This record gives sequence, C-alpha cells and structure tokens, in this order.
Amino acid sequence: MIQYIKIKNFGPIQEEVEMNFEVAEETDADAYEIKMPDGRRLLKLAYIYGANASGKTTVLKAFEFLRKLLLKPISDKAGELDFDPFLFRDVPYDHSSRLELAFYVDEIRYVYEIDFNKQSILDEKIVFYQTAKPTELLSRTTDTEKRLAKIQFGSKIKVPAREKDLLESNTLHNNTVIGAYARTNVDIPELERLNRWFNSFLLGMVSSVNDLTEVTASQIESDPAVNTWINAFLHKADNQISEVNVPDFSNQISIPWEDVNTDFKNRIVPHHSNYSSLPTIKTTGVKMYAGGSFQRKIDFIHAVGEDKKYPLSILKESSGTKRYFGLGGPLYALIHTSHLLCIDELETSLHPDLMKHFLQTFLLNATYSQMLITTHNTALMEDQDFIRRDALWFSEKGKAGSVKLYSAADFDSSTLRKDASLINAYRSGRLGAKPNLGSPYFIER
Repeated sequence: MIQYIKIKNFGPIQEEVEMNFEVAEETDADAYEIKMPDGRRLLKLAYIYGANASGKTTVLKAFEFLRKLLLKPISDKAGELDFDPFLFRDVPYDHSSRLELAFYVDEIRYVYEIDFNKQSILDEKIVFYQTAKPTELLSRTTDTEKRLAKIQFGSKIKVPAREKDLLESNTLHNNTVIGAYARTNVDIPELERLNRWFNSFLLGMVSSVNDLTEVTASQIESDPAVNTWINAFLHKADNQISEVNVPDFSNQISIPWEDVNTDFKNRIVPHHSNYSSLPTIKTTGVKMYAGGSFQRKIDFIHAVGEDKKYPLSILKESSGTKRYFGLGGPLYALIHTSHLLCIDELETSLHPDLMKHFLQTFLLNATYSQMLITTHNTALMEDQDFIRRDALWFSEKGKAGSVKLYSAADFDSSTLRKDASLINAYRSGRLGAKPNLGSPYFIER
C-alpha cells in the first residue's frame, strides 16, 4: 500500500508537492479505508481535479516514471532518464529532481528517496520501520564525473562482500539499485522482497487513449472465472449483454489497432505467451504484427426479447461499452489481488453513473488495492455520501507556471464548512483548480 508520494522539479511541478493517501484524523471509517498494522489508516481511492494543463496527469506520470526506474533499468551508460524538469526557469537542467515514496510491504513501512537529473541517479536511500525509529536498508551515491555508483547497506543488513560488489558493478550511474538488482544474479532477501512487490503492486498508468481490450481478453482466456465476472460486470452497463465470447488468440480479425501497452498487459497476465511472443514491427502510435495489424475476434452476446440471442462484434459496440470491457480486466485484478492503478481521465466515453458504479465496485470489493484517478467529472462531488474530502485533491498552476497540489480536507471551516456542498464550493471557485476563461468574446463590443 502507498502512504504518499512527494514530487519535486518534475515536469510542471517545481516546488515539492505531496499526494497523500493517509486518512484525515476527524473522518469516520468506511469503504475507502484500509488499516495498516501500525494503526495508520490509508485510502484505497483518491481523485485529482483541475483545469486542463494544471498538472493532474503529472502526478500519475511520476508513479509511472518511478515504476520504470525500479523495474525497467536503462541498459547502457549513454541513456538518459525519460523526463523533463521544470522548464520555466534559467538553465532548468542544472537543477536536480526528487521523488519520495512511502509504502508498506509485508506489514512493514518503507520510505524510498531518490534524487536524479536527466543523466544520472544522484542519490538513493531506503529506510524501513520495524519500530518507531527508522532502520537504514541502503544508501547510494554517484560520482557523476566518473559515472560510478557506490552502495552502502545499513549496519543491520548482512550482505556478503561478493554480492555487494556484483550489485554495485551492475548499478550504472543512470540505474536505481533495485533496477540493477532485477538483472543481477545475486541473492539479497531485502531487495528481493522489494523487487517482487514493486513488480506486482505497481500496475502502471492507463491514459484515455489506451485500448485495454486485449488486456481483459487475455485474462478471460487465462482464467474462465474472469469471463463469468466480466459477464456480470458488463450486464450492469448494458442489460442486453448476457455474455462475452472470447476465442483463442489465433482467431483474429484484420483491423487497424492502437497499441494496447503490452507491458501493462503482461503485468496482469504474465504467463500468456501467444500474444507477446509474436514478431513485431513497431511504428509510430500503432503496433504492427507480422502479416498486418489485427485484433482478437470478440463477440458480445445480446439477449433481445424473451428468447433471442445475437452476437455482435466488439467493433460494432459503442466506445463506452468497449472502454468498460477494457477496464473490467484491470478492475478484476484490483479486486482479487493487490495493486496500485493510475487512470487518467477515467470518465472518457463513460456515462457519469457508469463511472460512479465502476468506482463503487472497486471500493466495496477491493481489499488491499489502490486507485489514483484524474477526472473532470464534477457530478461525483454532488453526492456528499460518496466522495470523501480527504480523497478529493486539486491541482492548480500558479502564475510562475508551477503546479500546487492540495486536498479538500486542507480547507478550514471559513472556506469550506463541514456541511457545505462540495460541488457548489467548486463551481463558485472557492476551491480553486478551475479554468480562468473570461469572456467568450475575442473582440470587445
């Protein structure tokens, strides 16, 4: 579980901001909450609202950037880190960036700190809490001139000299220690535990343009129980749909097909090989397979009248139904295992009631998973009993171009009374994070 992430000098974020999943002290327990072994209460779901270009997506991108640093290390010394610092200042690339992540693994709380620039990981530190005081797991520094990393394990962490030397030699200046460990043949239980957890827990980021059709189809093919669950899930969205027919991947139809993010799919269905082993030719924006682009043939069975059933290709379904089907697989994974999933603009192609039902299904059925979403759907704020103030976050860009991030729970009673309407407060501008549009006229009259 994630407690918080702190972000500094990353994209449009200049000064440090914090996205925190910790429950506000004065709130009562409900379906949003998970209680940690140390008594800390964490949220399963958080929302970020804000105007376009206000930095909402940047928070999600920070999680995705960190996931890749930890699990997909750069393979050579010449490679640069895939991010930009805050650019609205002089010599922006001379300033280092920073991320800090607090999280729980096997009931133990960890804090991971990392400083970096485009060329190198500058410093890393991991501590954990078995008592009230932190215990150091490791620290790392980098000689940027020689491009060499130095690793120091905490006094309570016993690592044989050979294992340490081998890990250090594989930790390139632009790699994290955990990323280097993932490709080093050493046995360090403390790092093995973290590597396995990051691989499993961080599902990554879904954007509004990601087609997740094959993600869900692969899960159905791997486990018939998923098919039964997805049938019931889709029936809620369209009560004419009685079932989904997902054949073997070899049954395909030739169509242009957007990239479905196979890295994301393989984290949910890691042992499905028919899809991922096919020879690929990468092109801009589209994944082309040998012989042309294609998609698995999927039919939705519609029950019409009392006893009539008709198959309808997924290509003929509405964009909302296709989107809901694609999201169904990740939702199933969130409910049945433990993950963090970041979704940008969840409302894309979904009716507000359907989006709310998706979130309710997650909250009432997931136990040890979390979701972080960005949205423009203000209808969620109309239901005071559904959306919690400590789960409601806002991003806003200041005059200097930097993003600030804050929660509805941060406002005192003079701005937002306990019984005040969230939607009215947001619409009136008292909570900020709205577009400043002015008059629609371009020419004064």
